[in-house]
Amino acid sequence: MSKTLVTTLITLAGGALAVPAAAAAAEPPPPASPAKDGSWGAVSSPLMRPGRAVRYWNAGKQARASGADLPATVRKSAQGAARHSVPTSKRLTPDGDANGYARVHRPYSGSAVSRSTGRLFYVNASGRDDACSASVVRSAAKLLLVTAAHCVYGVPMGSSTGQWHSHFAFVPAYDGRASTMRQREPYGRWGARRAWKPDGYTGLSGGDWNSIYDIALIEVGKKNDRTLQDAVGGLTPMLNQGIRHTIATTGYPGVSGRRPYDGKDQLWCLGKTEPSGGIAEGAVIFPSGTVAASDDGRMETYNCHLFRGHSGGPWLLKGTRDLVGVLSAGSEDGEEGGFSVANALNAEGYGAIVKNADPGGVYDALSISASGPKRPVKPGGVATVTATVTLRGLMSAAQVPVTFTLPQGTTLSSVDGASCRHTDRQATCTIAAIHPGRPVQLSAHVQVSRDAAASPSITAHVESTRLDPSQSDNTSTITVPLAT
Repeated sequence: MSKTLVTTLITLAGGALAVPAAAAAAEPPPPASPAKDGSWGAVSSPLMRPGRAVRYWNAGKQARASGADLPATVRKSAQGAARHSVPTSKRLTPDGDANGYARVHRPYSGSAVSRSTGRLFYVNASGRDDACSASVVRSAAKLLLVTAAHCVYGVPMGSSTGQWHSHFAFVPAYDGRASTMRQREPYGRWGARRAWKPDGYTGLSGGDWNSIYDIALIEVGKKNDRTLQDAVGGLTPMLNQGIRHTIATTGYPGVSGRRPYDGKDQLWCLGKTEPSGGIAEGAVIFPSGTVAASDDGRMETYNCHLFRGHSGGPWLLKGTRDLVGVLSAGSEDGEEGGFSVANALNAEGYGAIVKNADPGGVYDALSISASGPKRPVKPGGVATVTATVTLRGLMSAAQVPVTFTLPQGTTLSSVDGASCRHTDRQATCTIAAIHPGRPVQLSAHVQVSRDAAASPSITAHVESTRLDPSQSDNTSTITVPLAT
């Protein structure tokens, strides 16, 4: 089995420093198992003072950041041939290097994705100055960042109890090679007020690497009465379960003395994903049998070899601002069989924390409305039933299930508008992606039998998650009128 390293931490040369007692307060262990409906809740950090973090992370501390040693993880099974770098034939990034990465064009304020992505500085639970990557995500509060849970919470060396990191400061579009502060921090420094993680994330056993719970949100304070999202925009979270995508990832890998992998350049990589198979070394297994480091809802790519400091960085659908995953783990520079892993934005992880971090936000609010032919259909004729699926709120969604159910006396011929499998009287369809304000229409073509005695009723249903505040509009039934 190959070994992999988590892709987090940039540590300040010079070692540890004291952490304020309130920020380093220990948290009780998480519940032994999820709730009866299978969901986990969310836990928040103590309130923090944004101004304290802004003052702490001066230019000198940022410039001295360097790579740190990280715990190893083990994969369940090796996939693909071992290699020491991404072969030329597998490099999808234009001008990509041996690890799949290329520099983002400066200035980083020049594109929506680059200015929404930045470097997240913090003091970790052991008292060291560290950094991850993070990105601004659309929210009702307009103040939220998304990153990895191990970038906000961890178990200090020699301890068995998890603790919150502290002094979080986010610098969007950070440019560590700029000559002036205005160029290095084009949108300033944003201090955090609070962080959230799923309570399924324990920080134990190497940090729950490869766990679907390795995802977190951070709320920052306002700057001159302006929100972070107003200043730089935001990425659209896309609810998904980590299937095959073509993604672009952006962030700040950091390996000491390894330019451009020293945390000062914003880099990007293009990759194709597949479902991931792995489990953290020494993963926690609760009495219920639930494994803390679940292998559900994660995806990996062999086109990008992840580097420390890139943890928490976004995985976006190619050519969009749809955020499908957050970087969690990966391989080291030059390690054979290199790859990287991201956690999908699913209802179990992201959903658990966003409901707490952004209570005013509407996310997975799917609805469906069915309509039929305007004129009566003759027995033996064909009726076309159209189902319009709409998503409201701040989140888009991938792989949305829709079903059509027909009564006796009818036969389903075909369905247009999505990928479908069907029998004579039922179709199971999957909408590849749906966005707020952009409804998707599916059309079912129904053959009505010649001996139909009554007008048939056809039902269309769209499946949503527990994030949907009301599922009463997830089913729509229409009756097809028959000509006499």
